[in-house]
Formats: sequence, structure tokens, C-alpha cells
Amino acid sequence: MIENGIKPLEKQTGSIPLDGSIDRFAIKDRPLLSPSEKFENCKNIGDVFELVKETVERSIGLRRAGLTLYLVDLPMNVGGFHQIGSNAIVMNRTLLRAIEGMAESKNEVNSFVYFILLHEYLHTLGYTEEERVRDLAYSIAVSSFGHDHYITRLSKKGFANILKQISHIPSREGRKVEIVKDFDRSSMSYIG
Repeated sequence: MIENGIKPLEKQTGSIPLDGSIDRFAIKDRPLLSPSEKFENCKNIGDVFELVKETVERSIGLRRAGLTLYLVDLPMNVGGFHQIGSNAIVMNRTLLRAIEGMAESKNEVNSFVYFILLHEYLHTLGYTEEERVRDLAYSIAVSSFGHDHYITRLSKKGFANILKQISHIPSREGRKVEIVKDFDRSSMSYIG
């Protein structure tokens, strides 16, 4: 019905009608990607972290925003850490660079990044016991990517095998802290 020359919103834009019903034809062409397909499209650490948050929320129903990622040179046996009560995740820059140097593909690097960020993100959600976090991370990896994905294998075995491959790289510990920009996008303001 047209009143005063104005068409109803749903007729003008094809968006969700005012009555709350969904126009199934407007959304049918949007592909719903699986976590594995989304993983293949990850271009940087921020993309990987968005996938971590999505898979955690889908698996255990929890989500947190407002986190910052810091890259710091740490001993090689430390992938990352989260200090309880903070909004920080710290990732080992030396280890990340070593993985980037030995990896055969961007997906291997992203798998490692996902593995570390998943573990630390679970800590930010209040899971403090390491064994519980490892079990939960493995469960999330299996339900999101299946048993054969590299992320799932990392979650099951940890990164001890990776450490054996890069044991020749000396540990570096430094004070230089690098903040990863565009990390937690859900905490960004959309007001310009």
C-alpha cells in the first residue's frame, strides 16, 4: 500500500520487513561458509582471531570483546599467555617468526596462530586450569574443523613437535612490545 507517495521499507530496499519476517529470497544467495572455508580466507592475525571468537561462541556460547594482542620475544617454550584480569593476550614473536620461516604455507602459520590464540582466548573467558583449556581447545577444534585438520592435530599434540624442528633457533627475550593493529574488531567503534 502506498501512502503519501512512500512505499513500505521492505518494498524499497529488499531488507528485513518491518513485521520481522525474513525475505528468504534476499538472503538465499549469500553462502554460509564453514569454519574451514573461513580459515582458508584468513589473511592476517585479526582474521584468524575473528574465527577463534566465532568458533568458541558456536561451541561454548561465550564471547569477549576489547582484547589487545601484544607480540613480545619470549622463551621458545612459551607460545603465549594471558594475565588474568587483563585485556591482553601476549604471543611469542620469536616463535611466530620461526614458524613463519619454516612453514610451507600461510595455512600452517595461521593454524599455529589459531592454536595459540584459541588457548589464550579461553583463558580470557575465565578458564584458568591448563588441562581444562587444552581439552576444551581440542574439542572446539574437532567440532569446528574435524579430526584431520592441522589445527586439530596441533590442539591434540601441542606444539612440542614444532619446538623440536626449531630448537636450533635461540630464545630471545626482549622488552620491545609490538601491538597488533586491527586485532579485536568487535571492540572497534563504528562511528566515524
